[in-house]
Amino acid sequence: MTTALAADPLASARTTAERVSRATERTSLTGTSGRYANGALAAAIPEQPAVIMPLAQGTYRETSQYGNRRDPITGGPSFHTGVDLAAPAGTPIMAVADGVVDYVGPGKDGRSSMLIVLRHEIDGQTIYTWYNHMYTSGLNVSEGQRVQAGDTIAGVGSNGNSTGPHLHFEVHLDNRLTTTEPLSWLLQQDAVDISELP
Repeated sequence: MTTALAADPLASARTTAERVSRATERTSLTGTSGRYANGALAAAIPEQPAVIMPLAQGTYRETSQYGNRRDPITGGPSFHTGVDLAAPAGTPIMAVADGVVDYVGPGKDGRSSMLIVLRHEIDGQTIYTWYNHMYTSGLNVSEGQRVQAGDTIAGVGSNGNSTGPHLHFEVHLDNRLTTTEPLSWLLQQDAVDISELP
């Protein structure tokens, strides 16, 4: 221990506080979350959940599950590659995890317009989340943009093949359209509601 620190018992605490303050300032400038911090910075920044729900609790209800179903538009059998969450038009849709906007535009691969695709790195795996049926006027992101979990990326709409305002939400395990049941995936990731973020 240096002489200055021995003479002033609070000097060590002030030094740590100054280090945390500088690290926090660097973090706010670079956009790095506490998730990647270590040492004094990690102790000062609360851990943010890696995954959240795409709509806030109490704003939606599940209207169509993942898997085989009768198509509500054609009446024929179909495989539903996502989950439909009915909500009032304009309800904020949130990025479920930190990532990059991979695509914004007309529906693709059989999906209706409009479509946002986000690319995430979660536990060393690249995951794509698809958000569908928004109105063009309700989009808040553009391709290449970085987003954080909880950022509002769009508002719920009823664009394309839709029977009413809802979010059609998909989770892809790769870029070759391999989907998985979205609500189970969110549960496995310990997804939380936006209200639980620090």
